[in-house]
Amino acid sequence: MTQDYLTTLPHRAVLSITGQDARSFLQRVLTHGPEGVTPDQAMLSALLTPQGKVLADLIIFDDGEGGLLFDLPASEAETLLKRFTLYRLRSDAAIERREDLSVIAASGEGEAELRTVALAASPDPRNAAIGWRAIAPAGGPASDLDAYHAARIKAGAPEMGMDFGPAEVFSTDVNHDLLGGIDYKKGCFVGQEVASRMHRKGGVRKRTLRLSTQTPAQPGDTVLAGDISLGAVSSAASDCALARVRVDRLKDALSEGASLTLRGAPARVIDDLDTL
Repeated sequence: MTQDYLTTLPHRAVLSITGQDARSFLQRVLTHGPEGVTPDQAMLSALLTPQGKVLADLIIFDDGEGGLLFDLPASEAETLLKRFTLYRLRSDAAIERREDLSVIAASGEGEAELRTVALAASPDPRNAAIGWRAIAPAGGPASDLDAYHAARIKAGAPEMGMDFGPAEVFSTDVNHDLLGGIDYKKGCFVGQEVASRMHRKGGVRKRTLRLSTQTPAQPGDTVLAGDISLGAVSSAASDCALARVRVDRLKDALSEGASLTLRGAPARVIDDLDTL
């Protein structure tokens, strides 16, 4: 069960896009949306390189007035501001970094308080089990991130800055397709050719999987099947970890009866490998 929490997410920043074309000019750029975002439901999306690598993960909110609010990695905010401005061309859209706003998240008793201060709020679009997510005026709750990260790890939701950096991974490496972050039917987006080819051909080699661990894991710990390295932990909380692993090697090892270990102790895959 997810522990109750209410916390500002200082590793995330907010961009706003307003104007007549706020919802349309990025439609051929992002992996999902922004058309289709509603006041009741935020949307997971991403911006890719032309080679299909993830430049940033994005959560898009309806601002209630026809515009959009983007929850994105603070480390990439200025880069994305410049890229979005470049993509705007002659569209009627104003793009601004909103230092007066922050991203907050909550679960349990904190959700009611979150909704009272939020300008836009939604169940976390990656997995509602994580809790609620919102854009609110800066200066809200203090940062208390342990419970938030534990919730997203247990829900199998990798996050930039914790589990991967810019241009390091493909979307399927961090499960964007499984978490509703890619719309393969929308037509063109930056990196679409590579992403669609990987989707059509199937057989994704790498995934970020949830592991049940018997000893606390640390980012960078190697996941082993016998003496075969499958990948490494990207983030961990208590007895659960996210690890980016070679799924083909994992399936082969398990079919041959190999046991998974992490830090010398037994580990178990929580996810259903038949669905990957």
